[in-house]
Amino acid sequence: MKSIRKIFLILSLFLPATVLFSGTSYAQTELEASIFSYDGKNFVRNQTTLTEEGETAAGTKLDSDSAAHKALVQKRSHTGTVNVFGRDLEAHYAPLIDENGQLTGAIAVGVPK
Repeated sequence: MKSIRKIFLILSLFLPATVLFSGTSYAQTELEASIFSYDGKNFVRNQTTLTEEGETAAGTKLDSDSAAHKALVQKRSHTGTVNVFGRDLEAHYAPLIDENGQLTGAIAVGVPK
């Protein structure tokens, strides 16, 4: 329960920055968000607002060749334009690290460009 509260706190901190990147007001913005687990190789979307061909994108993997993946495996955040399922988003990815310093997942928020 404690880790879920941390995730929502982090997401709430990213929301204002993401809205600023979009150049539009929050009321006019469709925010996308994903929570990823990390298995030592792949980041897998466990929870997400993203859809692929009308179906939830939960269970899909973050592209291992992406700049976001490369930053996250180094326990660094990544901000920039990404293409997810054919949609361009201005997004921010942040690693989730447990109390032992182990990478356990990531969160991402983005707005359409």
